[in-house]
Amino acid sequence: MKNYMLSLLMSVAFLSAAYAQTKPEPRPYIEPETPGTLDALPWLQVPEGLQLGWALADYHHERHTVPIDVVGKDTTLTVWKGERIGLQAVVYSREPMDDLEIRVAKATSKPLRTQVQCGLMRYLITDGFQACGDHPTDLPAYLVDDIIDDATDLSINSCETRPIWLNIEVPSHITAGSYITGIDIYSRKEQKVIANLCAQIDIIDRALPQPKDYTIHLNFWMQPYAASRYYDLVPYSQEHLETLRPYMQLLARAGQKVATAILFYEPWGVQSHDKFQPMIETSRKADGSWAYNYDIFDRWISFLETCGIDRQINCFSMVPWDMSFRYYDEVSKSYRALQTTTDTEEYKELWTSFLQSFASHLKAKGWYDKTTIAMDERALKDMLNAYEVAQAAVPGIKLSLAGNYHPELADKVFDYCIAYGQHFTEEELSARKAKGWISTTYNCCSEAAPNILANSEPAEATYVPLYCAANHFDGYLRWAWMNWPDNPLCDSRFRMFSPGDTYSIYPGPRSSQRFERFIHGIEAFEKVNVLRKEYKARGNETALQELETALSQFLSSDIEQAEKAGPLYRDILKVLNKPKQKLKRR
Repeated sequence: MKNYMLSLLMSVAFLSAAYAQTKPEPRPYIEPETPGTLDALPWLQVPEGLQLGWALADYHHERHTVPIDVVGKDTTLTVWKGERIGLQAVVYSREPMDDLEIRVAKATSKPLRTQVQCGLMRYLITDGFQACGDHPTDLPAYLVDDIIDDATDLSINSCETRPIWLNIEVPSHITAGSYITGIDIYSRKEQKVIANLCAQIDIIDRALPQPKDYTIHLNFWMQPYAASRYYDLVPYSQEHLETLRPYMQLLARAGQKVATAILFYEPWGVQSHDKFQPMIETSRKADGSWAYNYDIFDRWISFLETCGIDRQINCFSMVPWDMSFRYYDEVSKSYRALQTTTDTEEYKELWTSFLQSFASHLKAKGWYDKTTIAMDERALKDMLNAYEVAQAAVPGIKLSLAGNYHPELADKVFDYCIAYGQHFTEEELSARKAKGWISTTYNCCSEAAPNILANSEPAEATYVPLYCAANHFDGYLRWAWMNWPDNPLCDSRFRMFSPGDTYSIYPGPRSSQRFERFIHGIEAFEKVNVLRKEYKARGNETALQELETALSQFLSSDIEQAEKAGPLYRDILKVLNKPKQKLKRR
């Protein structure tokens, strides 16, 4: 049998040359059928013609339900320089209308014209399941508006609601002042704008850092094999990496700090749709010694660095879920698996050799200091065993863990991400910060709310980063960035977990409302840290107390607080976005 890594590298080289100038086109979006029945009575109260208004973006809009959160045709936002703003509008009608086009408002202020994009939001299937385990097959399905498309062609069926998303990248060096943008609905038949919305953007004289300099330690785990399967590409070919580039750049735009790397085949057992192949080929030679090929690992990490993700490398895993380690046996010319436990001599022998070779390679590449050996939700006993083996093999090598809080690990795990609702003691947190260690939290299918699921209310995504800021966590981890199911543009459900738990970004790439709202929460996290630092440096205890009082509303992990996420977010923005001086119209 051919060695897997050699075969893969040959394919990479061939396809890199063959497809150097090509990029795969995204699969077209095909809207699913609407489950359920239409209640026509409320639509009788809707005036004739096209209806258009700004919405809060806190809630989802059912496709055949009259929207109830329309806030008017004019809105005003106060923002910092460097923010990524998202605004939602809804267009609806009781009569069918077609041949329309969504446009960025012609009246948009000149400094913003190249920074504004708008597009239609798309519906996909979800259901009400919000838990771990196998996904039930008997729950009623419904459509949810989560996909943010760049499509601008608009047709509306009778008694139909269509959300629109407007994104604004506020330049970092723009002059403070008031600017205008908005949305125009253009009729090709009438050859004129038939409806429009206006947004006044008040930019205050404060600036967020560049995303690469965000203080938040953001860690979405990556799944490159979902893209290679979806687009039918050879993993790590140039075409595969270039297809992934805009996805990873969007993740970097949110402040992502960590690269995900796979050491041995499939660390997570059955919970992924696409199996994680190793990025390092481990081979056992005829004399019993071990050999390693790092070519794919190097290619992947170097690629992510070009996307702006270069702060840390988390490598999975010394303690995989099924405790199986696949390697290529040169004697039998086949793959074999070492099934073991963390307390055996064979485990120690395997990992001593691997870590010593890996550390030497990392040091040669200049990556050693930013690399951790990562584990996910493993038992305390196994973590302590792995720690002992790792430190004996390479003293000082860093470990990371996403899992339950254990005081025994607080002084051993460099990057420790504890489950949502759990906390380090003040003494532990202080000691970890003093050493420059990373202390974060995560949630997944275990929490019904607040969460970042396809069936979560979008406002919940703003709550999560502010919960981290209120509780003095360094950041946030989520286990799946683009672990796509079979048809991620049509159906958010997977055979396990809550809908959308396995991914936050859609093929295209198309962003999601929940991810954009999460970015809003990250920006609020950054504002908190900027203002905390400023107020402490200036001794402004009054302003600091006002900030901490507003932030205290996000201390709780309770679902009840998540249900108030939208109002709480808007309330704290009033504290975070106070202008330093009166603004001028620009």
